[in-house]
Amino acid sequence: MSVQPKTLDEHRAYLHEIVRLKLFFMHDWLARHPDEAPVDVLRKRVDIYRKTDANPGALTPAVQAWDSEAWQALEQPLLACYARRRDDIAAFEREGFAILRASIDARCERDFLDDSPLKAYQCGSLRYNIYTEPTEQVGFHIANAVRPRSIFDNPHYLPACFLVMMEQVEVKYGATEIMTGTWLNGHRKWLELFPREWLDNMEPPNEDVQWHYGFWGQFITARGTFNRKLGDFVRQHRRLYYYPRRSYVAIASMRRHLLERLRQA
Repeated sequence: MSVQPKTLDEHRAYLHEIVRLKLFFMHDWLARHPDEAPVDVLRKRVDIYRKTDANPGALTPAVQAWDSEAWQALEQPLLACYARRRDDIAAFEREGFAILRASIDARCERDFLDDSPLKAYQCGSLRYNIYTEPTEQVGFHIANAVRPRSIFDNPHYLPACFLVMMEQVEVKYGATEIMTGTWLNGHRKWLELFPREWLDNMEPPNEDVQWHYGFWGQFITARGTFNRKLGDFVRQHRRLYYYPRRSYVAIASMRRHLLERLRQA
């Protein structure tokens, strides 16, 4: 069945929904962590700046211009709104979004057309870290380079990405292990890709929520739209459905496992 790419209107709806969810999360987090400063939660635990026109760069700018006039014109009213609505999460979400909406909409098309993050992915939907010297363990990251389809639709796709990546990091860095920390380490289809060693090495979930996709990527569907089911879970339970977990595996073990998986597919 053909899957249609996300439209600009759908992308705008995604931006609206994810920002509203992050405002909800920010308010709830501060209620449970009263010692944290609202400005720190806004900058470090949610990703709103990059989705506004205050971000002059690409989707993943090298630096965040927190002191810029454009961002301060949003941040200061938003913090004042929080101070007024400290006891009313719905009002903060509603009024906070009203402060941000015009700036989000102004950047929407630029955000929609920005494919710069994927350009750094060397192996399909996988990207490994760059090192200046040999290293035993290489960290990697996950994206969706086959959108609007899911990275899990083709059972051969991710194994092929992994096999290419492992060969490259062996040659470049002499690596013997690969490692990542991601919310996907709670996802059944992702875990099926790995040998038992991956589960044995798994660290506990990290609930110290940060702004990046290691936490927030779960709210993006394969098509790039808002994952309403997981968004509703946050609103109902005041917690994320998935928290990232770190693990690692020997390249030799992973290669054997994937080749056997491909033979059986």
